[in-house]
Amino acid sequence: MRITIRSKLVLAISILVVVLFTTSAFLFVNEKKKELSNDIYVNSLAFSRLTAPTVAYDYDLYLKQGSFVYFNREMSRIFEQNDDISSLKIVSFGGEILYDSKIDVDKVYEGDKRISKDPKFLDGIKSENIFAKTLDERVFFIAIDADGGISYVDKDEKPISFVMNEVLLEYLIVPANDKYSVVYGIDYSNLEDRVDRMKERIIYLALFGIMLGVILSFVMSLQITKPIKQLVFGVEEIAKGNFKAHVDIKTHDEINFLGEAFNKMAVDLDLSVEAKLYKERVTRELELATQIQKQLVPAEGKIPKIEGIEISASLIPAEEVGGDIYDFIPLAGMERSEMPNKQEVRPLGRTPLIAKRMLMYLGDVTGHGVAAGIVSSVSNALLYGYSELKDLKKILVEVNRVLDVKTMPTMFMTMCLMDWDAVSGKFLYSSAGQEPIIHYSASGGKATVMSGKGVALGMMRDISPHVQVNEIDLQKGDYLVVYSDGIPECWKNEKENFGMERLVSLIENACKLDTSLAVRDKILGDVKTFASGYKQMDDITIIVLKRV
Repeated sequence: MRITIRSKLVLAISILVVVLFTTSAFLFVNEKKKELSNDIYVNSLAFSRLTAPTVAYDYDLYLKQGSFVYFNREMSRIFEQNDDISSLKIVSFGGEILYDSKIDVDKVYEGDKRISKDPKFLDGIKSENIFAKTLDERVFFIAIDADGGISYVDKDEKPISFVMNEVLLEYLIVPANDKYSVVYGIDYSNLEDRVDRMKERIIYLALFGIMLGVILSFVMSLQITKPIKQLVFGVEEIAKGNFKAHVDIKTHDEINFLGEAFNKMAVDLDLSVEAKLYKERVTRELELATQIQKQLVPAEGKIPKIEGIEISASLIPAEEVGGDIYDFIPLAGMERSEMPNKQEVRPLGRTPLIAKRMLMYLGDVTGHGVAAGIVSSVSNALLYGYSELKDLKKILVEVNRVLDVKTMPTMFMTMCLMDWDAVSGKFLYSSAGQEPIIHYSASGGKATVMSGKGVALGMMRDISPHVQVNEIDLQKGDYLVVYSDGIPECWKNEKENFGMERLVSLIENACKLDTSLAVRDKILGDVKTFASGYKQMDDITIIVLKRV
């Protein structure tokens, strides 16, 4: 069974009102009862102190002379003055009850002496202080000082601690003169009557409050449910495909905000088809760009073979399209006997089965993504075109000249360009702002960071003064590790990255393995473990060369 929001609101507010009124009424009645009982005590005490001497005087004046009618008339006047006094007794200091208003109604009592045997009662009669007994059988004395101040004492006039709130008195014994004490009985029927009347008024007030709460809840629920119904209608229209649906809610609260959000959602959904098509087109184009870039980088097992060098390489982009790139361009040494078509020799730039000389490079464009991928693709084409120069410095100078003109000022590319000649046994390299090559010497078992930083391509028109060509004495068993900054700058968290020191140590251990492929996998595996799932911030590229 579905319960509407309006019903829930009405029920909730009604329950709240009932609980609120019930709790408030209970607390109010209890507090008021305390106040009324205390008022009865205070008024009865004051009244008894005031009238006790008069009562004793009238007793001596009328009853001793047999004028009971006159005495009874005076007692009636006393009762009329205080509704809380229910009875009155005149008792001698010896404990004889001389007069009892509950018994001596029509005439003076003439029977046997009425002597009280209650020790507490007798203590009160004989005391110079006012004696009080409560309905719960507690007794205490009330001492009045010269200034009229009240204190509570025991029968020996030693002070006691006594709280009068909520204490209901059975009677008060007030010394009237040197012979008599007057006993005042307290009546609490007026208290209960007043409490009952108070409860009755509270009930009427509660009923009125509940009715008012129900009315208010209906009004409030209408203000809430009406805009919600508009939203429900709008949602139904959206579900039907009507993206022009609009709700007009002006409640100036959270529902108003929800209505505005709904209208915005409807507008967005109205454009969603076009947006979806656009997204699909961008996705297809991005996939195409990724495929094109993958074709520019030699696939696993497709790296050209060269005499004297074992090569392994890998590129892990941070996004679909990366800014890193590497490639291998044979320059000489193609063998006709091993060509698929023995009558045809592959031209320069196509992969021979075995090369005698090879141009190798690793480049890193600033940033990553599509823009970086375009620059890396252009650079790859330029390197293939200028590889015929067969001179590292000339190639870098010419590639830089084109990139400086054709790329944005904020785009530049670092590069390590290498040349291996199997015939001469020379390994040359030139760095254009790329991370330094690390050379592992098999004989020494140590990894050395090679010099040569250079200037990145595209930063200035002429870089020829900054280009240096260096040679590495590469012996059998030696390794060369070329890498992008994505490896040393690989982050474990926001504070710690992999770093050069850790990389050099890793290469020294990894290069004890037998193949360049094993070394590459070891380095990449340790870098991945270090990152521990932290988001890859930059492309990671590595080339491992082993002299065999």
